[in-house]
Amino acid sequence: MMLETVIDVYIPVIGWTLLGFLLWQSPLAVWTEIPRWLSRLLYWVGVPLQVLAFVLQSPLSSEGLWVPVVVVASLAIGLAIAWGVCWRWPVEEQGSFLLAATIGNTGFVGLAIAPYLVSAPYLGWVVLFSLTHNIVGSYGVGVWLASSFGQKNQQKPTWVHLRSLFTTPALWAFGLGIVLQQGGDAAVETVQQFLNPAVQWVPPVAFIFVGVLCQQIREWHLWRRSLLAAGIKTLVMPLILGLGLRLLGWCPMPTLGMVLEAGMPTALATIILAQEYAIAQSELIVLSLAASSVGVLVAIPLWLWLFGGHGCL
Repeated sequence: MMLETVIDVYIPVIGWTLLGFLLWQSPLAVWTEIPRWLSRLLYWVGVPLQVLAFVLQSPLSSEGLWVPVVVVASLAIGLAIAWGVCWRWPVEEQGSFLLAATIGNTGFVGLAIAPYLVSAPYLGWVVLFSLTHNIVGSYGVGVWLASSFGQKNQQKPTWVHLRSLFTTPALWAFGLGIVLQQGGDAAVETVQQFLNPAVQWVPPVAFIFVGVLCQQIREWHLWRRSLLAAGIKTLVMPLILGLGLRLLGWCPMPTLGMVLEAGMPTALATIILAQEYAIAQSELIVLSLAASSVGVLVAIPLWLWLFGGHGCL
C-alpha cells in the first residue's frame, strides 16, 4: 500500500514536471519571462490560497501541543548542520544550500504518505507539523533566508528583512484562515465551497514551473552539493530528531510521524523563494529537489525499522 501511495504521489509530479521541461523546448521558450511570471503567480496567489485551504481543513486543537516545538527543533537542527557545512563558502553560494537542506515538502508529499504509515490517533500531529512547518519554515525561516541571501536585499538593513517576512502573502493567508475559523462552521464551509476547487491548479503549475527551471539548468557541477543538501534534509536531520525524541521518552509511533514529516524532500517553496528574491545558484535547489525526492524513498524503510514500533520507552 505504501508503494502504491508513493507511486500515486510521484506520477503526477513527474508528469507535470516533464510537461514543463518539454514546454521550454517549444516556441514558448522565446518568452523568457515565463519563469518569473510563474514564480510570482505561485508566490502571490497560488501558495496563499493553498495555505488558506489547509488551515480551514485542519482546525488547530490542543492535541499535540509539543509539535510546533518539534518543528522548530527540526529547522534548527537542519540549519545548524547546513551552516556547519557551508559557512566557509562565498556568501552568494550559501543561501540556496541552506534553503535546500532545511525546508521540506511536508504538505503535498508528506500528508499523502503519512496516513499509510502513521496510526490514526497521531495523524492530527502530522497535520499540525505540516501546517507549522509551512508557516514557520517555508514562509518564516525560508523568507528570512531568501531575503538575507537574495541578490535584491543582501546589503539592506535588518528592518527590510523583517518587512519581507511580515508581508509574506502566505502568512496573511494563515491569519485569515484563523479569523474565518472563529466565524464558525458556516463561514468556513462557505469559503471552502469556492476555495477548494480554486486551488486545484496550484500543484500542476508548481511542477510545470520546476520543469521549466530544469530545462534552464546550466551549472550541473553543483550536483555534489545538491546531493549533500539532500542527504542532510532526508537522512541526517530527521535521524538526529528521531533519536532525540526517543531519548526524551516519545513513543515510536508519534516519533515516526515527526521523522517522516521532517525528512520530506526539499520544498517547492524554496524554488519559488529563490526566484522571487533572486538567490544565486538557484539551480542547486532544483537539483536538490530531484535528489531528495529519490532519497526519501530510500529513507522511509529506515524510519519504519527504527521508529515503526508501538510501545513506549
